[in-house]
Amino acid sequence: MIKKVSLLFLLFVFALCSNQAFAHTSLEESTPKDGEVITEPIQELTLIFGTKVEQTSKINVSNSNGQSIALGNFVIEEDEMWATFLQPLDNGNYKVDWSIIGADGHPIEGSFSFTVDVPMKEDSNEDSAENEEKKLKQVEDNQENSTEQSKQDVKQSNVPSYVIPSIIGILFVIVVGSVFWLMRRKK
Repeated sequence: MIKKVSLLFLLFVFALCSNQAFAHTSLEESTPKDGEVITEPIQELTLIFGTKVEQTSKINVSNSNGQSIALGNFVIEEDEMWATFLQPLDNGNYKVDWSIIGADGHPIEGSFSFTVDVPMKEDSNEDSAENEEKKLKQVEDNQENSTEQSKQDVKQSNVPSYVIPSIIGILFVIVVGSVFWLMRRKK
């Protein structure tokens, strides 16, 4: 009986020390970045994750009206996903929703936003003043949206990676202690 308990304890310690079982994939980098204001025509969207991404993963880009933007080539290789746009994006706010299945098999979703603000040829001073006001309004709106999204992202990732293994460890110690206590009581 003691050998079985010892074996279970060793298996538990091994599982406890293996953080990969509890880790989830996250977006490590993107081009454009979350909250970025793009001032040149954008041709491609790139997302880089913390692990290999399965081929069933998806990206959806939508404008401020919620209309999906048509994507051209969509490629998934190892830990990267990228897509090209069929035509240059108009000035405005855009949201990127992504949905992946990482190498650990867990489905994970997320989103970020960016703004396209490509300067247009100025026809007159009045038009440029109006455009500047609109651009400032768009940037302010985008910053508010980015701040809210960042707060949501932080809320999702506030749990340190050691909490779940610690709770499991405590429960395991309680169970093993109870088994030993019951064994001594029967004698």
